[in-house]
Amino acid sequence: MKRLFYITLAFVMSFGFYANAQGNIHSPGEGGVFTQNALAGLKGPDAENYDMGNNPAMMDLYNDMRMKFGRMGEEVNLTLDDIDGTIYLNEDFALGALYEDGVAFKRLYLRYDAYNDEVELKEAADSEVVRAMVKHPKYSCSIAGDKFVYLDYLGEEGEVQSGYLKPLIFGGDYILYEKQIKVFKEGKPAKTSLDNSFPHRFLDKTEYYVSVEGETPQFMKTKKSDVLSVFSDNKYSAMKKYTKGKHIDYDDGRDLMNLFAYANNL
Repeated sequence: MKRLFYITLAFVMSFGFYANAQGNIHSPGEGGVFTQNALAGLKGPDAENYDMGNNPAMMDLYNDMRMKFGRMGEEVNLTLDDIDGTIYLNEDFALGALYEDGVAFKRLYLRYDAYNDEVELKEAADSEVVRAMVKHPKYSCSIAGDKFVYLDYLGEEGEVQSGYLKPLIFGGDYILYEKQIKVFKEGKPAKTSLDNSFPHRFLDKTEYYVSVEGETPQFMKTKKSDVLSVFSDNKYSAMKKYTKGKHIDYDDGRDLMNLFAYANNL
């Protein structure tokens, strides 16, 4: 019989513990996601005193992992101290801006939760209240100079998804987007004294998407043939010639940026 799966209250409910492990976290019970009404409140005459409530979406983290271990049929006594890494690209909040239809309207402190695909924000650097930005194509943000836009895009299997993408190259026929993801990896205990054990951990994963002439961004594999196949017939030969003899790392965002910048200038 499979063992039942249990998870400690320290992992499921102790938000104070999570604050010590991962940085500031949302207090339970206040509810409310950063909504369009909240955005309107931020732009109102009493914006500095507007209370948008806290973000409950971090429960996704707990629920996802509980389900994951439950499917394994394992009993696990897990706390966040047992997990290496972080769900954030950067745990520190950085001063950034919110945009409505491309126009900046509010300066806030922000960070990106790459596990839940969510932008978190707070009014001041020392604020204890953390909120989640509404997910809508009308609204975007910049965090420490990096822009995040919420879009529909086509995944690896051609399925329509919605989420935050970071535009790297734009202003021409091709827009190159980057999506940074945090993936939870279950730990592996050593079976014998000669085996190595691996802790539970968050791993970094990067995907790239390309929009051609304003079309919906589509997943792009980072192999030379797949990257070159993105370019139209009238640019393909020139791009193939451009890459010949160059030591291009197609998994490197900087090399891809140079490649697409060159294509946009043809």
